Amino acid sequence: MAEARGHGGEGHVRLAIVIVHFNTSEDLGRCLESIAAYPPATSHRVVIVDNASHDEGLAAVHQRHPACLWLFNTENTGYARGCNKGMAAVPADYYLILNPDIVVQPGALDRLLEFADAHPRAGLVGPQLLNEDGSLQESCRRFYTLRTLLLRRTVLGRIFPDSRTVQRHLMRDFDHHSSRPVDWVLGGCVLARRTAMDRSGAMDERFFLYFEDVDWCYRMWQAGYEVQYTPDARFIHRHRRASARGRFGRSWWLHLGSLISFYEKWGMFVWLLKKWRGPLLAQLLWVLDMAGLSAAFVGAYALRQAAAGWFSEPLFPFHEYLPLLGFAGLLASLTFLLTGRYRVDGSGRARSLGEHLQQVGVLAILLLAATYLGHLDVVSRAVLLLFIPLLALATFTGDRLVRRVRGRLERGRLTLERTLLAGPPQRIGAWLASLGPAARRGIDVAGYVAEPPAGAGLPALGGGDVPWLGRPLEIPEIVRRYRVSQVVFWEEGGPRSPEDWAVLATLRRERIRLRWPLPGAWLAVAGDHVETFGGELSAVHAGGGLRATSGLAARACALATGACVALLAGPAWLWLRAVRVPRGSASVVSVALSDLWGHDPTVSLAIDGGGRVLPLAWQWPLAGALCRGRIAVSGPRPQTGGRREAPRTADEVLAFWRSAPCAPGLTGEWAATRPGRPAGFAARSRQLWRDPGGFGLLGDAGSRIVGDTARARRPREEGT
Repeated sequence: MAEARGHGGEGHVRLAIVIVHFNTSEDLGRCLESIAAYPPATSHRVVIVDNASHDEGLAAVHQRHPACLWLFNTENTGYARGCNKGMAAVPADYYLILNPDIVVQPGALDRLLEFADAHPRAGLVGPQLLNEDGSLQESCRRFYTLRTLLLRRTVLGRIFPDSRTVQRHLMRDFDHHSSRPVDWVLGGCVLARRTAMDRSGAMDERFFLYFEDVDWCYRMWQAGYEVQYTPDARFIHRHRRASARGRFGRSWWLHLGSLISFYEKWGMFVWLLKKWRGPLLAQLLWVLDMAGLSAAFVGAYALRQAAAGWFSEPLFPFHEYLPLLGFAGLLASLTFLLTGRYRVDGSGRARSLGEHLQQVGVLAILLLAATYLGHLDVVSRAVLLLFIPLLALATFTGDRLVRRVRGRLERGRLTLERTLLAGPPQRIGAWLASLGPAARRGIDVAGYVAEPPAGAGLPALGGGDVPWLGRPLEIPEIVRRYRVSQVVFWEEGGPRSPEDWAVLATLRRERIRLRWPLPGAWLAVAGDHVETFGGELSAVHAGGGLRATSGLAARACALATGACVALLAGPAWLWLRAVRVPRGSASVVSVALSDLWGHDPTVSLAIDGGGRVLPLAWQWPLAGALCRGRIAVSGPRPQTGGRREAPRTADEVLAFWRSAPCAPGLTGEWAATRPGRPAGFAARSRQLWRDPGGFGLLGDAGSRIVGDTARARRPREEGT
């Protein structure tokens, strides 16, 4: 994604100056010239990260400063990501982040380093910034409050321009001529200590532009370091404040988005919402279901009223149906609750259309039975029959809407649970290396805790993005300070001391999600429970989640499908045997199947001249296999050639232990069109119709050609 130009292979330096540039080549040239004119009296390196600029003057600036390390991105990745890329390119003791519109003054770099050396608790140091006319620029601030936001980012700021709240936020009660700790400093010119970054982490890349400096300073304070302001070092800054020049421009929206991200990350109210996200999401689904139920009932009544001319019986007024609507709402709430519709897990997996139809089907049967047994003359059967499909559509749409909004928020890193990792650094580091970008997996890692060596700290993991935050006994305090919603324990064997148990008890009291990644996590599937066995804890797998109702439903589905195939595919089968097989354009093969469950049936399949399995309309022999239970409509993918493929990925292992033993299926979860996502009702239906069993091209291994063997062609590849 980036191209490096300039001298490479540089070793460790004392100071690395990182400049992120985008379409301001004139400012960049002036900044680099000032650095060359007044360089620091120590080993240093200048890194320029260009975010896909397209201004014409950049090439000339590049030619005038070939000694710098130039990194050219192919797209604009944002300010924070650009800074992190520049800092990762050169190992250094200190990193000076500069905007291109900064002009270095004589001796400023040396004095800034001297101040940092004299204040070892300073994680970030902000110098004094001056406007081009020499006037003071307000570069150190207090943290934002709600009143500050209203007076700085709304029309109220014009009504009350001299508000005391704004004066305090801009620290106008401070003379700016003495050094002092401050809440935060502008990120356009700030010196960062490498050892402090090991505790706080680098810039947070969720902020494309704006608020990355506020967040960085906040994390420095949380990590136990200070943010210092010093007037001893002075820089000229052509500060434009693009976000304040106009309302509703791109910069204004970027500032608003970063503000939302900042308060999503650190706001107490948002943290509480995340802690209670499960019950709140279930309540939201229930509210949408009740709204959909009411809309479906009103729609069904309106359709029946519009078609009044087709019915001989009159339609009662709508208010007569209100008790029935209330009863339907109560029945739907209980039915959906008992069938698991409001069970929210951490996977975020959307329920398939088939699951919705099952839930609505149960509700429809109960509602029709209740109205029939109750002899409710006021009820129009037409209204009920119209209400049921409308309810199915409304609830399915509401669930999809919630899942889609949730997915969009997660991709924008607005609803990710902040996660704290606890355990051996080697194991955590190996997991982070295999994980890839954590945000793409729905994880927002705040840092890790581990017991450090005596008198020392621990380095940041994950390429510097996951800092060490403290010791295991400090977990409750770290959870509060960093707004953590879940803690992942990598220690095997569980808690050992009373202090460890006290930590877990505190986290449970505060409703923090606790997670243990274990090789035997498959034991925690539905139907399993934990007992004491011989004085030790043991997990018991009793039935693999098998339920009698699910087995009966699968058998009934197979019988119904077999009957339909027997009726509909019969004529096509006669045509195939009488015409296509003698011509050599088709044949019938007997295929021996196998699976892990020990079901090894032999089924007959019709294939074309090239060995490809024909659609379901030609597969009349499958009717008998379905009716006799040798093969199921939905189940594990059939294997040929005596193979028994075992689960390999974590998802496959969990699916194996959650599933009930059943015969190979003509379709199933494996019919997904996109990897990593379970197949929905539409994908399964297409698979069942086009290629029942998912065999594709069938080969001779484990198969016996029957029928007109002289004209049967050898298939080109073996099926699955």
